[in-house]
Amino acid sequence: MVSTLYVALVWHHHQPTYKDPKTGKYLLPWTRMHAVKDYFYMANLLTYFPDVHYTANITPVLISQLNDYIFNYASDVYLELINKPVEELTTDEKRLLIEYSFVLNLDYFVKPYPSFYSLYNKINSLGIDRAIEELSSQEILDLQVWGHLVWFDPHFKRDDPVIRRLIQEEHFTERHKRLVIRKQLEVISLTLLRYSELLDLNQAEIITSPFYHPILPLLVDTNIASQTGISSLPSFNFKYPDDAMLQLRHAIDLFNSTFGVFPNGLWPSELAVSYEALSIVSSLGLHWVITDEDILVKTLGRSLRGSKDELLDPEVLYRPYWLDTQSGKLVVVFRDKVLSNLIGFHYYKVDPQDAAIDLIKRLEEIRFSLPSGKKYLVVIALDGENCWNYYPENGWKFLTSLYMRLSETAGLKPVTVSEFIELDGNLETLTTISPGSWINMSFDTWIGEPATNLAWDYLYQARKDLEDARNDISKEIYESALRELLIAEGSDWFWWYNSHHRVKEESVFDKLFRSHLREVYARINKPVPSFIDKPIEKL
Repeated sequence: MVSTLYVALVWHHHQPTYKDPKTGKYLLPWTRMHAVKDYFYMANLLTYFPDVHYTANITPVLISQLNDYIFNYASDVYLELINKPVEELTTDEKRLLIEYSFVLNLDYFVKPYPSFYSLYNKINSLGIDRAIEELSSQEILDLQVWGHLVWFDPHFKRDDPVIRRLIQEEHFTERHKRLVIRKQLEVISLTLLRYSELLDLNQAEIITSPFYHPILPLLVDTNIASQTGISSLPSFNFKYPDDAMLQLRHAIDLFNSTFGVFPNGLWPSELAVSYEALSIVSSLGLHWVITDEDILVKTLGRSLRGSKDELLDPEVLYRPYWLDTQSGKLVVVFRDKVLSNLIGFHYYKVDPQDAAIDLIKRLEEIRFSLPSGKKYLVVIALDGENCWNYYPENGWKFLTSLYMRLSETAGLKPVTVSEFIELDGNLETLTTISPGSWINMSFDTWIGEPATNLAWDYLYQARKDLEDARNDISKEIYESALRELLIAEGSDWFWWYNSHHRVKEESVFDKLFRSHLREVYARINKPVPSFIDKPIEKL
């Protein structure tokens, strides 16, 4: 039996850039809203549990947007809706206001507030069209405030005197609206500050991702997708390893300027890896990366779990590995997908206390199953924002219960990944690693369908045209246009072109993707190809 089992929680915080390159306005508000609801919350909650250490990945594109709201007073379409006097709202704006006001979980973010729930019931019974006509000015104003107020995290709802007073109000005023927005800006401003404090206290490790969250292996060479079982590839082979290098260099630079240190670790976008991509990562001095356990399965060519998901040889998964890359050694840790998915997709269905107890019980069972003689690390890694929408109180009871039990359970020690590597660097070595991501051990979410392949062809043509024009433009113009191209390389556009992902904002994502490509041509003063004006439609 292992005397101590080390546990690494790794939370991933990411939002793609929603900014229209022409207007400078964010077309979707999710960076701002999740900062208010999740990002500060996740950092602040940790301060109450000094014995719990964890790792947070804050993507550079998220950091840049937070800074934009803080320092440049950035605006977005939803923010404009609350700032506008009720009497100036158009019919379309009222419709959008109603749609944005009820995107959160009804049971946990609407029903607990009688006035807000009453508005929901009235709109639901009338239908949006009649509600737009029949809601009073006071009701529209209340909707403007409630739709933002309920996003504040449980800390602010419990302990902040201003937010506590506001959620007890029955109706709101224009001054209340301004107050809510100021409080939002306060929370956004505190987010990176709180993480910096945790970093300085050695309680949290912060890691980074490629700047605009691209799938690194596909930037290096889209043909690698064929090695993961994808038979239908884009018409053109996108092969720009220098772009992968740039995405990483820009990420490291922003991380350095934000936190004052060099990042040790990297969360590859969508946990997507390949040997070639990780060789680039290693060449830049990053020390470790994280990916999914199924990548280890493919690499080793053996099953790790039985028919009921039980681990057959737990010591294989719960040890990091050295990877010999073309540019040196890199530590690779593999997340436990079952434990990670329990938090992300299942535990919200049960009592929060029971969920925390179950996870601790599973960790203790793992501890007793491991042979002695070595130190072992269980890595639980997942998205650190979206799943809390489905938990009571934004996950407050689950997380506080989990952190308390991690602090108090003998034999379990929550650590950062780097802390474990410092404890035990005597690791086995992999000479290669199989390409793939956390989804299906493949890249089929981002390439291989007609729409995703067409997007890659659009990207290829714009990239080629930019390079062809390089000798005819200044370095400053080239770099400005290249930045738009790097944004268009982000994984999120391809994610939403996939036929399995359906949201009402699909047209916004398509518009933004093509807008960044259009901006490439505008900056190099070249005619915009007609294909860029044609929306990419998925089947």
